[in-house]
Amino acid sequence: MIRVGIPLSLEYQSMHEKECETYRCKVVDYTHNQIFVDYPLNEKTQRTTFLTKGTKLNVTFIGEDKAVYTFLSEVIGRTIQDIPVIQLTYPGDDELEAVQRRNFFRVPATLEVHVAHQKNQQEILKTLTSDISAGGMAVSFQKRGHFQVGDLVAISIEFPVENKKELIELQGEVIRVTEPIPNKVGKLSLQFINLDKKVKEKLVRYTLKRQLELRRKGLV
Repeated sequence: MIRVGIPLSLEYQSMHEKECETYRCKVVDYTHNQIFVDYPLNEKTQRTTFLTKGTKLNVTFIGEDKAVYTFLSEVIGRTIQDIPVIQLTYPGDDELEAVQRRNFFRVPATLEVHVAHQKNQQEILKTLTSDISAGGMAVSFQKRGHFQVGDLVAISIEFPVENKKELIELQGEVIRVTEPIPNKVGKLSLQFINLDKKVKEKLVRYTLKRQLELRRKGLV
């Protein structure tokens, strides 16, 4: 399951900090019970981070089967393998926890988004998301009859990545339409399709981080 070159997302919750620190790194080498990774980059500061021995981490990655996996790990040392690397414990492929597609951490989120029919991109719905996951999202709208189930759409999201906003473009399909009624906006449910792996990794990292934040606040 683990392979050389696979990007990992590391999450660390300090006892003295309210916010969870997140890092990214890549697998340099591995054995049946250890993983060797390059020095992690802090996603907020964009600086290389030194993780001390004994640091406990929650590790997430996307496998070659495009499923999301997670496991608990601990820093057990440092060594040199052409480059300086950090040694992490690895429970083995059989002990990985697979995140089911339907539980892709759909979390409440308010992000600016543009949605347009792929065949007619001159008609653009400019709106906000109500929730998002690595597999899809829901947005609000006010004009009836604008979209139908099965429509293919082009999506542009103002997405928070590494402490800044980045425009992410992807494709989607309308899977549910709740038409607006007086005093209540409509809701458009979209499923992402043909996701680029790097975009999917950004979505997974964001939704995992949001879920942890909401859990700490007792909201999920």
